[in-house]
Amino acid sequence: MCAGAIYWSGIGTVVDALAETALYEITGDDEQSPTLVLPCRTVFAPGPRPIIVHGPFESDEAREVHAGFWHS
Repeated sequence: MCAGAIYWSGIGTVVDALAETALYEITGDDEQSPTLVLPCRTVFAPGPRPIIVHGPFESDEAREVHAGFWHS
């Protein structure tokens, strides 16, 4: 997820289906996805507007959408 874009767009609630650490496990060092292992809560915290984050909800479905895309 792009936490910066979420913050600046004014979205107030995020449902996180896959933690950044899990995404990094999938993408690894893929140069097409320079994944930051930085929780969205950390990005949102210094801002004056609260953003509610539900999750991450680690699920097979959240991982499935990445199957075959990275390192292809």
